[in-house]
Amino acid sequence: MKKYLNLSNYHERYLFINISNITLKILKEGNFKKSHKSVFFNSENNHKSIFEYIKKLNIKTIIIETSDLNHLPEKITSEIIEAKLQGIKVFEVHEFYERINGRIPLVKLNANEYLADDVFSIGLEDNDFLLKRIIDLFVSILLLPIALPVILFGALLVFINSPGNVFFSQERVGKNSKIFKIYKLRTMKNNHDGDFTKNNDDRLLAVGKFLRMTKIDELPQLFNVLNGNMSLIGPRPEQQKYVEESVCENSYFDLRHLVKPGITGWAQVNLPKATPKDNLKKLEYDLYYIKNYSPALDIKILFKTIQVVLTLNSN
Repeated sequence: MKKYLNLSNYHERYLFINISNITLKILKEGNFKKSHKSVFFNSENNHKSIFEYIKKLNIKTIIIETSDLNHLPEKITSEIIEAKLQGIKVFEVHEFYERINGRIPLVKLNANEYLADDVFSIGLEDNDFLLKRIIDLFVSILLLPIALPVILFGALLVFINSPGNVFFSQERVGKNSKIFKIYKLRTMKNNHDGDFTKNNDDRLLAVGKFLRMTKIDELPQLFNVLNGNMSLIGPRPEQQKYVEESVCENSYFDLRHLVKPGITGWAQVNLPKATPKDNLKKLEYDLYYIKNYSPALDIKILFKTIQVVLTLNSN
């Protein structure tokens, strides 16, 4: 699992060699723009030495963009290699974006054109799927004795608050775009339109907000994990109509279905209070997870999920 870059030194200057759409995405990030100094170098028309910038401005990190170039001048190549040998950190701009944000950079150039990088190569190997399935079964079986009493407690709260079926099932899109039924404790009134929850939603039961904040309503999905429709960790499954809308908005959305959906995921722990405006960031987080999957990343997500639950989504 790749580690985040430590950007705590707010006075550090970053040398960007060539500007691209990904560079602009980085510079638009509020925290980065406000807290770090950026210096720019055009390899096609800048005749200065990179070392002039390194020495005068105390550059410690170089970020290079080459996708828009047919070639990189030999002089610049040699200087970058020499800088790296001297301990200067060198990142390709896509990797730098991933390392500071924990997301894959997605750029839609216009309505019908995308900036394509290595996003099409993401996906788990067969042995990753097998290991993930074994871990899912092992952890789910261990959790059941703890989860069942909590589920029964939540079901009792729902029944007292709103007599009727305490469980809720709904068709969602899973791995390879196959439809399956997800199970949850009901947190809304019996009759509602199934649309996204809004702030101060009057469809929520009195206990609904509590069940959602504590994630108790999601615990029945352990049975989805046991029957193989879901994983403990993965992108959250969406309804078919929202998948179709999201694919129209961004064609990369379907790449989320390369893996089984999860009870919790990288996007959920990084954006626990996400709104529809955060859809692009959520997708970037989900694709980052698929690209960088490892048991260590899953463990990190589990611990961050516990933190989100204990703080009642206050992250």
